[in-house]
Amino acid sequence: MSDIDITIKQACINDIKAIEEIYLDVVNWLDSINKPLWSKEQVSKERLLKDFLPEEFYIAYINNNPAGCMVLQDYAPFFWFEPIEKGKSLFLRRLAVKRFASGKNFSRYLLDYAVNKCREQNIKTLRLDCDADNQYLKRIYEDFGFILENQKTMIIGGKEYHISFYVYYI
Repeated sequence: MSDIDITIKQACINDIKAIEEIYLDVVNWLDSINKPLWSKEQVSKERLLKDFLPEEFYIAYINNNPAGCMVLQDYAPFFWFEPIEKGKSLFLRRLAVKRFASGKNFSRYLLDYAVNKCREQNIKTLRLDCDADNQYLKRIYEDFGFILENQKTMIIGGKEYHISFYVYYI
């Protein structure tokens, strides 16, 4: 991907439609291969703005075309098995890559960007959680350098989720 222009920027409210489109692309593809992750409702503009602040999103572009996004937060108490003080870690959530950019190691650009945000803020850990049954995704994170810290099962909205918790030490 070295012959193309890749840029990543912090989102603003005007970027929410493009972010929604990235997530919808991922939802549609995962549904088509019978591996649902998020519902269309969960990635709607309204729900995204309910769950996250616009400035917590980062959007990646390939040649000025929205190709991926993620959320970076400095506090995420709901999912983590132990409380982590606000500002002591960054939490990477909802990383998504459109189909046209997938399979090209594009998620690594987003992960590198998140690590650099930690360095800029003198934060020593980057954390994320993912589906414990998704071996493909877990391999991406582990190959990048994330270490599996814990796993647990949670009941959310009456549904059981098996979650792996990863940490990357800066």
